[in-house]
Amino acid sequence: MRIAAAFLADAANIREGTLGVLSGFINTINRDEFPASLGATLVVVVEYDENEARRGDPERTFRARCEPAIGGGEIFSLEGTFSLGGGNDSFGYIPMVFPLAEAQIPMPGSYRIIFEGTGLERVDVRFYANPSSMPGLEDTDFTDSDFEE
Repeated sequence: MRIAAAFLADAANIREGTLGVLSGFINTINRDEFPASLGATLVVVVEYDENEARRGDPERTFRARCEPAIGGGEIFSLEGTFSLGGGNDSFGYIPMVFPLAEAQIPMPGSYRIIFEGTGLERVDVRFYANPSSMPGLEDTDFTDSDFEE
């Protein structure tokens, strides 16, 4: 069993086992102010084969947590279970969608959402949070003499 895909999207849904994604693979968010809402959806697709379907309980647990990419504590987390479909000889994909529109990002920087679960290797979904605008000149300590030759 492995994670076939994990990414941020503007929106996603699952209908009859089919995954629909709007604007996937977001790696940068731009916000006017921080803290700010993430405003995205985490999409994870797990692939499994017949061997995995025969092994153990079909119910598997997972956990996802967001933290700064370099040091710092957990910002938000989620956890739950997913089920392998079909019988002991089945294989397939399990799409999962986690709306994180209201999850708060505290400040500009580099972040990662770490997704791990029973029988899965850990995957990091990385993104940058950037301010939408640069500080104005009135917010600096420059004087006219700083620009003279």
